[in-house]
Amino acid sequence: MAQSSVTMYGVVDFGLGKSSVNGLGLDNGKPGSPTASQSFHTPTRIGVRGTEDLGNGLKANFNFESGGITGDDGSVAGTFWGREAWVGLSGNFGSTRLGRTSSFGTQGHARYDFNGISQSSAMDNAGVSPVTWYGSSRRNSVLQYVTPNMGGLEAGVAYVFSADNVTAGVGKSSMQFRVNYENGPMSVGYVAETKRTAANRTAQALAGSYDFGVAKVQAGYVVSESVARGKGWHTGVMAPFGAFYAGLQYARNTAAKVNATELFGGYNLSKRTSIYADYVRRTNNGYGYTYSYTYGVGIMHKF
Repeated sequence: MAQSSVTMYGVVDFGLGKSSVNGLGLDNGKPGSPTASQSFHTPTRIGVRGTEDLGNGLKANFNFESGGITGDDGSVAGTFWGREAWVGLSGNFGSTRLGRTSSFGTQGHARYDFNGISQSSAMDNAGVSPVTWYGSSRRNSVLQYVTPNMGGLEAGVAYVFSADNVTAGVGKSSMQFRVNYENGPMSVGYVAETKRTAANRTAQALAGSYDFGVAKVQAGYVVSESVARGKGWHTGVMAPFGAFYAGLQYARNTAAKVNATELFGGYNLSKRTSIYADYVRRTNNGYGYTYSYTYGVGIMHKF
């Protein structure tokens, strides 16, 4: 008999945070106090995913995941199923998805940002994060294929239909490619996304990491989707101390002359619940010297 399953899952993240530009808060240009900061570390969300065994190794899969949910009033940012809404097949041939899903920049390179998609991400603050190419970690109207894992090697190709890009005001279809290889403590990945308008360019990123046991290190180089956003490199280190963890990451946008330094740490109360503290300082020497910082502390629970 065919077996099927449906699982509900989610993340709840709530804390306090503050942002400042040139030493002043963002509230009317005056120094501000920390304020409630929903989902400082990772978006609060809820999702449903399922699979049906069709026999002979073939499975049907689906995933619906909400957009960011604010902790104070429970509202959802944008479209309700704004993060995932796709259906696909998987088997010995690999896997497919059709619908709205995470970009290859997210699937292939989020692993090289040791603090995930926190607002303190040095890569994102410097403008050299593949996760936020085109301002989003998701793409609508995607047809995606990923190979099976072959001794640590995995590759994928995806087509983003032009209808989505027209709706977004960018106008043409695009392609995404990724290759990832993992062997024990070593990981390396490459991702590319073709331009969506004549003003864009093909975005590319190459990164790798190595886990020494006592600490894990990463480094990479990124060419963002537009000349205005720039290109540059990033590096970082993260170390566990029992249930504690701490890390330092740095990103440099050589075109826009932006630097970002990130400090982060936390304590895992269990496998599903943790407390955290994140901080980033960003400097821009491209158009007159400016600096900003953002920090947040909070608690995150996964279910």
